[in-house]
Amino acid sequence: MASIRCPHCGSPVMIRGNRWECGWCGDFGGISSLHSSEKAKLLQRAAPSISITVTVTDTGEAEAETEETPRSFSRTELEDMVRRWDFSENEQACRDLLIAAFPAAAGYWSAQELSGMDVMDLLVETGARNPETAIEMMKLLLSTAESRLQDPETAAYLLGNVLYDLCLSGYIRPRLLERLKTDDRLARQLFQSAYVGSPQEDILLSCAQLGEEELRQKLLDLLSGNPFPHDDLS
Repeated sequence: MASIRCPHCGSPVMIRGNRWECGWCGDFGGISSLHSSEKAKLLQRAAPSISITVTVTDTGEAEAETEETPRSFSRTELEDMVRRWDFSENEQACRDLLIAAFPAAAGYWSAQELSGMDVMDLLVETGARNPETAIEMMKLLLSTAESRLQDPETAAYLLGNVLYDLCLSGYIRPRLLERLKTDDRLARQLFQSAYVGSPQEDILLSCAQLGEEELRQKLLDLLSGNPFPHDDLS
């Protein structure tokens, strides 16, 4: 079972009854304050496992027990879940979409190892091995869920949680800046969503450090047109 993540910093939290506590940032709260995807993890954890017992009477064999096989989803089905932001059928739809769309990258790990990762783990681990592929994964997630980036809760989950560590990674930043020079859609997704915070601030800082003043101004112009309340990052 994947870790339950803190809605503030994205670190694993401890569950105590109907409350959670984050050992990293010290935040805490009731279960109802967690992101919807994290509450879905708790529901799945609490759900009883299902097994089917079959008794064979015509052959004299003993009872045979078989476990229900987990349902698999096609890439089209996973894209639809992420586009609708509905994870009632598969709480790991974001992760599974990336596995389906990038089988070569997913091949770095066994099926068992992948099952223990969440989408953030997969992005960060891929970024350490293949930064360009990790950026493509980022683009796929943002483009598939693009209509949801104007929803503050969803945007905060994607940019402030799922993509947070990836955007701050030293493996990613120089390559991400190069993409942002020509990929206007990605630039809008990152700088005109309903969430603005550390990822955007770090990208702008990297522009200043690497002498990318033209790109920095382009991103600041996008940010100035962002209709959602945000801090001044100039």
